[in-house]
Amino acid sequence: MSLEAGEGDWSYEFSFFSVVIQLTDVGHEHMEDVVGLLFRYITLLQTSGTPKWIFDELLAICETGFHYRDKSPPSNYVVNISSNMQIFPPEDWLIASSVPSKFSPDAIQKVLNELTTENVRIFWESKLFEGHTDLTEPWYGTSYCVEAVPPSIMQKWVENAPNEDLHLPKPNIFIPTDLSLKNVEEKTSFPCMLRKTLFSRLWYKPDTMFFTPKVFIKMDFHCPLSNSSPESSVLTDVFTRLLMDYLNDYAYDAEVAGLYYAVRPNDTGFQVTMVGYNDKMRTLLDTVIGKIADFEVKIDRFSVIKETMTKGYENFKFRQPYQQAMYNCTLILEEQTWPWDEELAALSNLEARNLEDFLPRMLAKTFIECYFAGNIEPSEAESVVQHIEGILFNSSTSVCKSLPPSQHLTKRIVKLERGLRYYYPAMCLNQQDENSSLLHYIQIHQDDLKQNVLLQLLAVVAKQPAFHQLRSVEQLGYIALLRQRNDSGVRGLQFIIQSTVKDPSNLDARVEAFLNMFEVTLHEMPDAEFKSNVNALIDMKREKYKNIREESAFFWGEISQGTLKFDRKEAEIAALEELKKEELIEFFDNHVKVGAPEKKILSIQIYGGLHASEYEKIVHDAPPPHSHRITDIFSFRRSRPLY
Repeated sequence: MSLEAGEGDWSYEFSFFSVVIQLTDVGHEHMEDVVGLLFRYITLLQTSGTPKWIFDELLAICETGFHYRDKSPPSNYVVNISSNMQIFPPEDWLIASSVPSKFSPDAIQKVLNELTTENVRIFWESKLFEGHTDLTEPWYGTSYCVEAVPPSIMQKWVENAPNEDLHLPKPNIFIPTDLSLKNVEEKTSFPCMLRKTLFSRLWYKPDTMFFTPKVFIKMDFHCPLSNSSPESSVLTDVFTRLLMDYLNDYAYDAEVAGLYYAVRPNDTGFQVTMVGYNDKMRTLLDTVIGKIADFEVKIDRFSVIKETMTKGYENFKFRQPYQQAMYNCTLILEEQTWPWDEELAALSNLEARNLEDFLPRMLAKTFIECYFAGNIEPSEAESVVQHIEGILFNSSTSVCKSLPPSQHLTKRIVKLERGLRYYYPAMCLNQQDENSSLLHYIQIHQDDLKQNVLLQLLAVVAKQPAFHQLRSVEQLGYIALLRQRNDSGVRGLQFIIQSTVKDPSNLDARVEAFLNMFEVTLHEMPDAEFKSNVNALIDMKREKYKNIREESAFFWGEISQGTLKFDRKEAEIAALEELKKEELIEFFDNHVKVGAPEKKILSIQIYGGLHASEYEKIVHDAPPPHSHRITDIFSFRRSRPLY
């Protein structure tokens, strides 16, 4: 059962013989509709009973899911099994409730009969209640109230519910029936390019590790117009959200049958991702491609999506300071990115007709990068892509046209200047937030095998000492970490600290003090400790992928960035085995240590409410020697050379 929400969100669940309804930002009238319609549907279930075919369908789904479940992290598996041990007898600890034991109409009817208006809890979150509550919960100080809903009122809601055509679910067309494994002759370990035309390129990787009847599909629609301006970026986002909205009719059936899909905007256009059992994947893929080919803008759904996105943009200012620092770092470094406030301004002026005009222009130059992996034969993958081309490019009503090779986009990253420290101070957008944050980024190199492993090893060696010194000893803040950064192949190190104890300028000084301390630690590191760290990194690289998603994520990263180094892990392991401690020290001395000749620094400083005076001081003081304050992100970005 579904009810399109004109505003807000709602959900329900059956728990311990009661109904729990969750509503967020829903108006009073719509709340009554949701509750009334839900209980009308429950009445339908109570009077209709549960057909045997629904149980059989559920049994098939559960058995398939149990037998072909992907590997998960061992910690998650242990938690699940230990939970089962509290509820089920020993013989059912592994299978638990994954597979229903037997069809019992009487037991099902007994549960349904308990789902009444007397056994319902409604959790309703809304700003409508501001100033009308009389209780406060002790953990976060959230105001709330508790009221009983009289039975007569509940009955009125049920009687006045919208006159929807309620019915039992239809048979699920996505349940797999053919779970056989394909017999692929060439079992290659790495992806290979099967096909390339003016419209698309197809990469293919057979399943040589997991031997499950599953497939992974990724399709990048490269459309240069999609991110050419804040307006274009927002319109592309609206388009993908509407597409997902139109596919909601299929989402539940596909998910319970083990098929998952997503349509999301990205830097060069939009992306379609699918993973699950291969048997009915073609049905789902045809549905998605059909929705793209026949896309129309429904004004009522456009308005809902626009309202949702507007709330998301307006809530940007309430992000934590460290998240604002990460956002500003990306805005400074990546050439084709737009500020959130410009996107919000563009969104506020958009109408449905703007999307109708934009979409044909965006799709008029399109190239699709495809990756098919898993239990699928190469001829079938080629056939699918050829079919997609036929629908999107070669039919009489096709809106997509080919993208000339000269117009394919390349991701460009700002190149910082050696020996110079750039810093960008800004007040936290939420001035009620007392936290300040620092992102101290050290840009080092563009994709290079030897330097990659040196950077990775340095991050492994320095991670724990950085956390210990900045978090445990100096207690600068709960968030204090060191990690690698990779911007489309441009690599470096970044420290991220969020603190009420010190302002960002002082946090920057503490990072420099740590690097001075760590320099001594690194130079004095015993050979045995160096070798232990190298072996730990090699072991991480040798760890096998747990499922086809993990494997595909790695290979797709190589394809999407254009590096195509599918044997990267093997090459890095070989390089690590030859690495000497002196090389790591030299790498640190040249690129990372305080005053290093090759060092390139970008310091993003977000000042919270407690450090407003420090912000005023830093923006009025002259920059220190060998430093440059960024006052305008976009002027700075235009002035710098690019990788």
